[in-house]
Order: sequence, then structure tokens, then C-alpha cells
Amino acid sequence: MRQPKIIQPADRRWEPHPRVVGAEATCLLSHQGDGAGLTCMLTRLPAGTFVESHSHRCEEIIYVLRGKATMQIDGAGAVSMARGAFLRIPSGVTHQPYGVEEDLLAYNVFYPYIA
Repeated sequence: MRQPKIIQPADRRWEPHPRVVGAEATCLLSHQGDGAGLTCMLTRLPAGTFVESHSHRCEEIIYVLRGKATMQIDGAGAVSMARGAFLRIPSGVTHQPYGVEEDLLAYNVFYPYIA
């Protein structure tokens, strides 16, 4: 039987983002740690953070909790990332957050899970 997973704010472990210098991430749910078919995480990008253009072998959902930046997405152009913005980036689509004007906090979901 699967067990519920609960992470309270005080229990979160922020770690350096694996691919973005100066950024932090905290994994909430993963395949490796939880046997889940998706990955859920929070990502913090400080103002001025540089993120390389990239793509994933899975879908990425981004919900912006706070902050302000722009996301360049192939096929969609420049998209505003501000509180309440929802972005779905299909597998294989190149994208790049840039112009991080205010510290950005985003909830990210990768489906299927990101390795």
C-alpha cells in the first residue's frame, strides 16, 4: 500500500539546482525517492540568474508562485512569468527563462518523471 507523503515548510531541504548556478531546488516527489511516475519540485531563481536554453525528455509544467521573469519557448515566443502564470512545455521543446527581474519561485512538475 502506498503511504501519504507530507512535507511541511520547515522540513524542506533546499539544495543547489543541479544545472543552474546560483539557483536552488527542493524535490517534493520523485521516481527515485518515492516510486512516483512524475517529479514535483520547487525551484528558486534569484534575480539576475542565467539559465541556458534547454529541453527535456518529458513534459514540464511550471506554475509561478512569485517573482518576475520571461520564458522564451520555441513555437510560443517570449512569455511573461509572473505570479499565477501557468506554462506547459511539451517534451523536446527548447525553452529558456531569462530576465529574472525579481526572485522567482516556481512549482515544477515533470511527466513522466525526470531522471
